[in-house]
Amino acid sequence: MNRRYSAPLSPAEAREFLPFMQELVQIANGVIRPLFMSGTAVIDKADASPVTQADRGAEAALRRAIEARYPAHAIVGEEWGSKEGSGYRWVLDPVDGTRAFITHCFLFGTLIALERWVQDEHGAGFRPVLGCISHPAAGLAVLGHLGGTTLHAADGSARAVALRPCTRLEDATVLLTSLPGLGEQVAPRLERVPALLARARLARTWGDCFGYFALATGGADLMLDPKLAYWDVAAIVPVIEGAGGVVTSWDGGDPLASPSLIACGPDLQPEVLRLLA
Repeated sequence: MNRRYSAPLSPAEAREFLPFMQELVQIANGVIRPLFMSGTAVIDKADASPVTQADRGAEAALRRAIEARYPAHAIVGEEWGSKEGSGYRWVLDPVDGTRAFITHCFLFGTLIALERWVQDEHGAGFRPVLGCISHPAAGLAVLGHLGGTTLHAADGSARAVALRPCTRLEDATVLLTSLPGLGEQVAPRLERVPALLARARLARTWGDCFGYFALATGGADLMLDPKLAYWDVAAIVPVIEGAGGVVTSWDGGDPLASPSLIACGPDLQPEVLRLLA
């Protein structure tokens, strides 16, 4: 049986938090869309990664909404840090793929996770119970938990989505954020990637959170990220697991404990881990 790293969402939690997650998507979209392709200033952070007013403004708006509705909940965000709380924690990455955003590429997105404090086989701590990958430019979002993953469109429609069957690398579409040798990722973790890509049916750098969106909606078969931050991972885990996929860190373990991701279907995972982990 494949290990799961998200925790179950109860029926009561689904009734409470699924509508609010959809509200948060609209709040983030309302900040981000007017700034896309607007010439908004780009600032280099201390780690040399770019940030814009879309990142900072969207996270600030999300935090205000969460604090107004659930003042006791904890919050962790990429741009504005951590707020202590109990019971539940929200994890925010307002613009995942800022480099895409500033180069007018539509593949950037917003990641939002809801976590609950649990005691389980992984130990005591916060575990994601609900995740969202939203693409403001496309007006699409997937919301996922262990009970299933649903695609929501700007016209109000919604439908269940799932990974497509794939058992062989030779039949797989493989996505990753950066190619080996471009200097953005940790080189030792990418040494085995070219051999894997050579066996794939199709390989593309349609990465960041879009790669996981494509995987969850049946458009791709494997998504790879050898180095991530916690706010990159927390929302993705329940989305992929809810869509029938499996996730591990790059070494085959818990991606929340060692933030990195190998995400695919359960039939493909053993061969991928043999080649990469």
